[in-house]
Amino acid sequence: MRETAAIALARTVATLSRRLGRGGRTLPGVIVGKIAPNLPRKLAGQLPGGCILVTGTNGKTTTTKLLVAALRRSGESVLTNDSGANLRSGVVSALLSAADLRGRIRATVGVFEVDEASLRLVAPELRPRHIVVLNLFRDQLDRYGEVDTTAALLAEGIAATDARLYLNADDARVASLAAAASGPDRVSYFGVEQLPDRLTDARSAVDSDRCPSCGERLRFDRIFYSHLGHYSCPNGDFDRPRPDVTVTDVVHADLDGTEFTVSAGGVRRQVRCGLSGTYNLYNALAAVSVAAGLGVDPAVTAEAVRTTEAAFGRVEKTEVQGRTLWLLLIKNPAGFAQVLDTFLIGRTQPQVMIAVNDLPADGRDVSWLWDVPLEALSASRPEVVTAGTRAAEMALRLHYAGTEAAVASSVDDGISRLLEGLPPGGDGYILPTYTAMLQVRRALRGRQEAA
Repeated sequence: MRETAAIALARTVATLSRRLGRGGRTLPGVIVGKIAPNLPRKLAGQLPGGCILVTGTNGKTTTTKLLVAALRRSGESVLTNDSGANLRSGVVSALLSAADLRGRIRATVGVFEVDEASLRLVAPELRPRHIVVLNLFRDQLDRYGEVDTTAALLAEGIAATDARLYLNADDARVASLAAAASGPDRVSYFGVEQLPDRLTDARSAVDSDRCPSCGERLRFDRIFYSHLGHYSCPNGDFDRPRPDVTVTDVVHADLDGTEFTVSAGGVRRQVRCGLSGTYNLYNALAAVSVAAGLGVDPAVTAEAVRTTEAAFGRVEKTEVQGRTLWLLLIKNPAGFAQVLDTFLIGRTQPQVMIAVNDLPADGRDVSWLWDVPLEALSASRPEVVTAGTRAAEMALRLHYAGTEAAVASSVDDGISRLLEGLPPGGDGYILPTYTAMLQVRRALRGRQEAA
């Protein structure tokens, strides 16, 4: 009776919350946590294929979407938190949304993106069969602290399960999480063997270049971006593990996506991902790796990766007043650097809006802006407007990097200025933090509806 009442109340609250424009994606999970704390475990236990958790600093939403697409194409009924609500309350709310009043779930497998600090709370409840860790970068310092702190939180969550791990071999701190697995046979690695020079970025902010065993600075033979690459400890304490699934070469790459060759189980297949950038290449590789581990037909996975569109705000394109606007989420130095390298550096006078907020979902500490290699942008002579609660600080950072920016009074004002500077058919680039991205999308939707 308690669980039935909890489900009914959670569904009612979710409906009311949506009608009030509050989303309704997390509050149901909070309510159930108070009334029926064992319910999430019971709901997750009904999934025949169990749960897959996707975590890491960057790429959770995109990787989850790619993996969900592959599983659905293979015939699975997939339950996921596609709203991006990845704290414990958001994951529990996703489970509740699929349950009837008797607590029955019809899906066959659950795929959930999980916040790095929340894995230790979610994993013991959902008892996942598979956990994917994409990367570890400095992010929201007021929440996570440094990379080693985040890694320790992830290790705690992993150690509470007997899940198979899928780890990024090119990130030493991620690869070291194999020590938390229930056994060495429960770990698979994915990685990149080589990339064309134009797709590598040695300018990226490097967040973790120390050996996870002895603390000595790692020796890199190849760097793809930030601290992702081929490394070894000079003391011999930790070396890059051999990946089970690899990108062996990149056939073609532009703003419309990347075509690459992937090797899994000794079989090579050409795959095209419609999302551009080296960081999205890694997201696609992670999804391919997990799908291979689950036995999904490689042709099915390749088609899912080819046809899946960007998650909201992640390399999302939209048409407004005859102009094309690219929405490119930024939230930490490594991700910001990849956006610069993929979309802006090397272009002539790109039209750019950077919207930075410091609300709780963004992280209150915006000192990370000073770690972004914005100096490389000045040679492109961009036209930049800044917006958001920290618009002035963003403009100051750009000033010291050699680029002057206009400061907008609001996000909507920033969009107006950006559009005014674009010719018909032109491309503009909007780089928002998370809550600023939500404001941008609302403002753009209003303009499209009014047109």
